[in-house]
Amino acid sequence: MSHNEWQIVKNIGKAGLLVVLIGASIAQPLYLLLGGSGAALAVHLIVIGILLKLLWSVFRDIRVRTQGAGGEACVRVALKGLDDRFRVLESVVIGNKGDIDFVVVGPTGVWVIEVKSHKGRIRIEGGRLLRNEKPFDKNFIRQVWGATYALKDALKRRMPKQLHMQPVVAFSSKHARVGVDLQKIDNAYVVGVDRLIRLIERQEVQRLTADEVERIFDAIRNAIRGN
Repeated sequence: MSHNEWQIVKNIGKAGLLVVLIGASIAQPLYLLLGGSGAALAVHLIVIGILLKLLWSVFRDIRVRTQGAGGEACVRVALKGLDDRFRVLESVVIGNKGDIDFVVVGPTGVWVIEVKSHKGRIRIEGGRLLRNEKPFDKNFIRQVWGATYALKDALKRRMPKQLHMQPVVAFSSKHARVGVDLQKIDNAYVVGVDRLIRLIERQEVQRLTADEVERIFDAIRNAIRGN
């Protein structure tokens, strides 16, 4: 289960609890329990308002994470198209650096992939990543580089070989128009999911033997267990 899918399950539980609390506060009005005064009624309405606001926030987070989980599922299916020389890890958690959507290890090197499900025209201009001519609210390039550095640090004591890792921001939506050329910003690739396999198979980050691929793959799994 991916990080987004796990968060969806937890949020559904939160939403259920909030619905029960809201229902209970309506069925057994809080202001009556507080004495039935005007002040008690005001407190009662404030409490219901806070619960409704929390419920709306949870529903909004479920919607966003459902979209994200759908994007991750799309990339998961796409990565199955890699040949058997490649190894794929999903939802890689290293320390407190958050969740890496996918790490691919193969003869072309180590790839750190951050999945985004945004729609629209995606392009690079003036050193910025834009969607429909406007910058994103979050810096996805900094995010994927942070994950890449965290993974490098975690493998230093486990791998004698110096590893070169390639960060990638992959847009999963079929409504994301990323363009036909391979694009880089701050040395991180930005691609649509339809070009992800071609990127990984044809662009060499660091040539790795089959034995090295297996050792790196095992080292990453051990780093995950060590958290």
